[in-house]
Amino acid sequence: MHTIGIDIGGTNTDVGFVNTSGEVVLRRNLPTAQYSDAEKYADDLAKLISEMKNELGVEVKGIGIGAPNGNFYTGCIEDAPNLNMHGNIFLAKMLEERLHLPCVLTNDANAAAYGEMVYGGAKGMKHFIMFTLGTGVGSGIIVDGKLLYGHDGFAGELGHTIIVPNGRQCKCG
Repeated sequence: MHTIGIDIGGTNTDVGFVNTSGEVVLRRNLPTAQYSDAEKYADDLAKLISEMKNELGVEVKGIGIGAPNGNFYTGCIEDAPNLNMHGNIFLAKMLEERLHLPCVLTNDANAAAYGEMVYGGAKGMKHFIMFTLGTGVGSGIIVDGKLLYGHDGFAGELGHTIIVPNGRQCKCG
């Protein structure tokens, strides 16, 4: 049995098939920056996943997505300033409908923090903050071994902290 991990960045989307030991056994990517239409993006992403699944010939348990401005509670990418696709994109639902697999979506930095806690440099840690640097700046906060989501799914968005007053503005304004 395998799971699929998807990391959506402003430039590329990485897709990995992961075995029960946590090893990525097949990896491909899609150029996120070329998409302004979320439906076309979801179609192409589902097609890529189907091709990978056929290539491996394995059963898949589900899909986990890390996305900029991803909201775990809604499965939605909410007005991500670093993507060319605008508005609210209910990507978890879109992929569930296309692939008939359970799908969860969260903020990409939260997904990275959780991955570090389970498999990486924070293995065994119960309390830490992880910063991610890519097209934007993100952060994931782990407290008592659990991701901190807050009441609206956007707790700990430290990438939106003002460091230089009147400095360069984020694309979100």
